[in-house]
Amino acid sequence: MGKTNITVYDIASEAGVSVATVSRVLTGSDKVAEETRSRVQAIIDKNDFQPNALARSLYKKQSKMIGFILPDITNPFYSSIFIEAEKHALEQGYTLVLCNSMDDLNNERTYLQTLRERQVDGIIYMGRKIDQVQGTSKFLKELHKLSEKLPIVMINCGNKAKSCFKVRSNEEDGFREIINYLAKKGHKDVALIGGITGVEPTDIKRKIFLELAEKYNFNLRKEYIVSGEYSIESGAKIMSKMLSYKNIPTAIMGINDIVAIGALKVCQMNNVKVPDDIAVTGFDDIPIAHYIFPSLTTSAHDYKNLGQRAVDIIIDINSDLKPDSIYQYSMNFVERESC
Repeated sequence: MGKTNITVYDIASEAGVSVATVSRVLTGSDKVAEETRSRVQAIIDKNDFQPNALARSLYKKQSKMIGFILPDITNPFYSSIFIEAEKHALEQGYTLVLCNSMDDLNNERTYLQTLRERQVDGIIYMGRKIDQVQGTSKFLKELHKLSEKLPIVMINCGNKAKSCFKVRSNEEDGFREIINYLAKKGHKDVALIGGITGVEPTDIKRKIFLELAEKYNFNLRKEYIVSGEYSIESGAKIMSKMLSYKNIPTAIMGINDIVAIGALKVCQMNNVKVPDDIAVTGFDDIPIAHYIFPSLTTSAHDYKNLGQRAVDIIIDINSDLKPDSIYQYSMNFVERESC
């Protein structure tokens, strides 16, 4: 043909068939005579033709792409789940489209619209903003409207998004297990640090902490429950202030591993021995939790099943699956050197 950018129209013209017939050959349809299929396939092979993904999706009503929205790709909790989902999707012949919202609700709105325009087969969503107690009603309505057109799977978030599928860890039991462990170790001065007030999962953890603190007769002091961000910097800042208290806690619970690592760093800088002087726990079991010193006692998500299940829901979507279906996985308590 002498052209570098071959199209289905060129192939159809040379083969003397319609574009629809070329599309059927490309998609493996059995509605093509064998002689015709061979003729078209020979032209495809001769020109090393690779069909445009969008053109293929228009015929099959399937793009083989799944959108994945998360708030911070640098946070190992989110990236660990994304990697497991991506590996599984690739094994199934699907591609994940990563959208890093930078924890901005407006960015998430933009990505939702972009993913819809790209005709993805579904969207996996992770984020904190959707779990804010205030200010998300409009966004939830937008999600509901979009979920009528394609499946949306929430991982460890979106309890109020009733029209979306849910894949989650049993964080409540995972968090209780850490508190039970500290109580058995004899700790009474236990602090909970980090996490934004008004974000539902964080609020639930604080509620559990207060309930069990009363059960175990912890010395509950107002300064032992400190909100903040979910970052190393936040953990370090809070821990620095804690070390100035007259009654320094004997155990620090980070709202996540990253906050706990910030607290560990400050302890090391101030010659506070962990766990001899202060025990430190995290939550999530991100990869680095095993390798820092002292290694971090924490509660581990089932990253593999969380990621794979989210992908499978979109790939295997059928009438048996109902919106707001919940798939829950247990967390695993991991005792390490920090306690």
